Amino acid sequence: RGSGEPLRDLTQRFGLTARDKVLAVSSLAFDLSVFDQFALLGCGGSVVCPPESAVPDPQSWAESVHRHGVTVWNSVPALLALTLEYLGEQARELLSSLRLVLLSGDWVPLPLLEQLARVCPDAEVIAMGGATEASIWSNWFRATELPSDWQSVPYGTPLANQTMHVLDRSMADTPTWVPGDLYIGGAGVATGYLNDQALTESSFLRHPATGERLYRTGD
Repeated sequence: RGSGEPLRDLTQRFGLTARDKVLAVSSLAFDLSVFDQFALLGCGGSVVCPPESAVPDPQSWAESVHRHGVTVWNSVPALLALTLEYLGEQARELLSSLRLVLLSGDWVPLPLLEQLARVCPDAEVIAMGGATEASIWSNWFRATELPSDWQSVPYGTPLANQTMHVLDRSMADTPTWVPGDLYIGGAGVATGYLNDQALTESSFLRHPATGERLYRTGD
């Protein structure tokens, strides 16, 4: 149920249909691959698996995008950056079918967004975040067009049926612009760690005011 929450949200939010195809560049051992498998197949779409390689192969990835008309890219920012840097001027032609780019798992550099906009001007770019303990993704931000004076991509807002909290050491809500610890709540929060009660109790807590079950991210 937990992992289904962000998948349903993204499917509806971005209108994923049977016409969409995602390139499976993430390892099956990495939680981003859950989207590739279940969101696209769940809406009748397709998962395009590039040729197997022991090392990242951006040329092969790009050729797979072009050959199969892939519409969705889902990866950590570093893999997209590697692909764009490797392709150079080829990127505009080989990646032209992309309509949606999902970036998560790390900080999204502003130069990467500028580079992507030059080669895929029609693609919608979404920066996402969250934790495996809260079912992959919990927040999103549309990063297609940012004001020129911004220095970074914001963390964004919660996905459907999820909450984000910035709390102080006593777990009280902090005022706007006051630093604190980031907690995730809502339907995606896991039940705990398998066979590790101590870690579960230290990481999954109750909001003292609302009783909502939260995951302490460590951020």
